[in-house]
Amino acid sequence: MKIALAQMEVVSGRPKKNLETMLRMIEEAKEQHVNLIAFPELCISGYLVGDKWTEDAFCDSMFEFNDDIRNASEGIAVAYGNVFIDHMINQRVGDTKFHPNKDGRTRKYNAVYIFQNGKPAARVGENHPTSLLPPGVQPKTLLPNYRFFDDERYFFSLEDIAKDFGTTMEALAQPYLIDVQGMKVPVGFEVCEDLWCEDYRRNGESQNMTKMLIDNGARHIISISASPWTYGKNDARDRRIKFLKQDSKDKFVPFFYVNCAGAQNNGKNIVTFDGGSTIYNADGEPIVLSKEPYQEELILVDDAELTKPAVGRISKSLIAEKYEAIITGIRHLKNIQGSDHQPKYVIGLSGGVDSSVVAALLVQAVGAEKVLGVNMPTKFNSDKTRQAAASLAQQLGITYLEIPIGDMAALHEQALEGYNVAGAKKQLTASQKGNIAAKIRGTSILSNLAAQYGALFTNNGNKLEVALGYATLYGDVNGALAPIADLTKPEIFELATFLNTEIYGREVIPDILIPDALFRFGKDQIIPSAELEENQIDPMKFGYHDALLAMMTDYKKKSAGDLMNSFLQGTLHCDIAQSLGKEAAYGYELMKRWNVDEPKTFFDDLEWFARTINGAVFKRVQAPPIIITGKSAYGYDIRESLLPFEPTREEGRLREKIMGMERYLPRGDA
Repeated sequence: MKIALAQMEVVSGRPKKNLETMLRMIEEAKEQHVNLIAFPELCISGYLVGDKWTEDAFCDSMFEFNDDIRNASEGIAVAYGNVFIDHMINQRVGDTKFHPNKDGRTRKYNAVYIFQNGKPAARVGENHPTSLLPPGVQPKTLLPNYRFFDDERYFFSLEDIAKDFGTTMEALAQPYLIDVQGMKVPVGFEVCEDLWCEDYRRNGESQNMTKMLIDNGARHIISISASPWTYGKNDARDRRIKFLKQDSKDKFVPFFYVNCAGAQNNGKNIVTFDGGSTIYNADGEPIVLSKEPYQEELILVDDAELTKPAVGRISKSLIAEKYEAIITGIRHLKNIQGSDHQPKYVIGLSGGVDSSVVAALLVQAVGAEKVLGVNMPTKFNSDKTRQAAASLAQQLGITYLEIPIGDMAALHEQALEGYNVAGAKKQLTASQKGNIAAKIRGTSILSNLAAQYGALFTNNGNKLEVALGYATLYGDVNGALAPIADLTKPEIFELATFLNTEIYGREVIPDILIPDALFRFGKDQIIPSAELEENQIDPMKFGYHDALLAMMTDYKKKSAGDLMNSFLQGTLHCDIAQSLGKEAAYGYELMKRWNVDEPKTFFDDLEWFARTINGAVFKRVQAPPIIITGKSAYGYDIRESLLPFEPTREEGRLREKIMGMERYLPRGDA
């Protein structure tokens, strides 16, 4: 038996384009004498399409593409992901009972379809006149309902079907018979989350779809997926397959994992899919790997190769993988526009490291000819930052404009201060005047330039700024895309160095923007500043605040109370170092650098930090889509309500203990 895994870019909302890719890859597989080709999960529609799944018309439209795939299955078996909307469930099962989706709408499945020779493949043991499952359709068993996953919101699972009809999942988890030169080979099919089953429990054991399929006679397992990239994802997949092997013991069979490539979005986040399609032997070891992340590839293997020994994976650095994810996310904007060509971009270049990094990323993603850099100085902008912006533009080879906005800002100030409101004139504060300049930059200049030249403009904020709301609504909160808004400031500095050394091979982003290991800047360097007021310096404690934010937004989040307990126990420096990927001693040095080893300073700063993050939710819900590069990104990955800030009672008790300390006492290697 010869099997092909079709790792393809799935473009959400463009089923015709996806179908063209599938038909082309099916023909290529036929030329290679393949018996079975497998495509990713929901590869017709895309996985992230939001509440389009609640529209019967949309689902019916996706359903129509099944005829094209069925016709293309002459001479080959084709497995692929698509939605199944179960309009005819009563006729199929032979009853008149009500069988709705959990939301009361028509029942829908996120399913794998299996066609061969123009008709649905038959199941093992399928000999009764009516079937609880549609012919040639296997619904997904485990529906993820965490992070940005919403399968439970839209689909009905195989487990739900078993409950509805009073049967077992084991009875429904039947392999399909694939014709291989007259022989019927039983192959089990599952969908994405079904292989991540260790955390799904039933009767004290994992709800293991793979084991059920093997117990029912499957000689191969095909897993079709739309599994997003995260750092270390290939290792995580390998560990999950090892668990399936251990849970199935000596019965385990070769396992074929096919994933999509590219990027999709949910409106607030851009999610990248690295592919990573892999073939595993009966020992649960990877033996065939996809060549490159994010690339289309047809991976072929026949039965004779399934006994090959394991192959090792080549790992990249965290920042290298995040770079690839951001580039892929930027290139996704053409898909959002429904175009086959990359759009142009306008970017505000302040001369700081954030906008410099975004500009360098844009050039790598779409080309220098599509990027227009704009510096918009006022009297508060230094010659250093203006020169840094101009130098960057020259190094990147992008078009560059300098548009002074001081006079425009002054006119706005005069107009606003010229009115009496309720019998009194009120003068603008320095901060309010600065925000006027920021709004002119974002709204009056960048948005209008983008409209004038048919371009998009970027939001250049990093994750720490997004968290603290250190940006002006209708100013630098604006934009079509936030490429670096899931990167902390240390990651920005690291990415700047990576771009200079590994991508461009020269100093493109000025070294005067990059501090030392403890985030100290020399006298000739540019200290991060919004430059909206006289002698303004960013209020963040770089590195330290980034570490706190990483812990507070990690998948397993730490609260302010958790951080206070760590301070009391003398282990906070270890947590800080771990979150930054450093040794414990570094965490203590960073605490001393910012004087947060002093109890009162620590507590006051932590309260300010938590209160400020809580108060900035209203800005974050209005922010543009963020490319996810970590375990927990603002947007729909971190979902927030607008709530008042109120410390817990436990935090009040911990405060008293902290205030009674003379100094932070580190435990362990410090």
